Amino acid sequence: MNVFKTGALAIASLAATTALPDTAAAAEASIGFRLVAEVQPFCRVQSEVGESALFMRDGAVELGLVREVCNTQGYRMNVQLLNVTGGVLSHGLEEAPIDASGQLQLISTEARVRTSNWRLTNAALTDDQAPVFMRVSISPL
Repeated sequence: MNVFKTGALAIASLAATTALPDTAAAAEASIGFRLVAEVQPFCRVQSEVGESALFMRDGAVELGLVREVCNTQGYRMNVQLLNVTGGVLSHGLEEAPIDASGQLQLISTEARVRTSNWRLTNAALTDDQAPVFMRVSISPL
């Protein structure tokens, strides 16, 4: 009985295979898909120095590598430099002035992933003997 069922199944499979359309007919058929995905906004900023105490050397403070990641069409980074009352922040090929309270905002109008070296120059410190601390936050526009 099992031999009969196996043989019948093999014949049915062969018949189904030969019933497939020929190559020319299959080439004319097409199908398309449109895939749309919505993802939640994601932004992150990481500094290799974290909240370490940093000291001025030769008129500059090396703030290290900072990695910024944001998938939104624009984002804002708030930078706070404690013990700083002015100066210039170099980040990659760009520069931005630091206000008298030691703060600045960096704005990007596009989504991106970027790692750049940050450096503080022309800095005025509240206390020349005290270290500089950096805090950075990031948020979508």
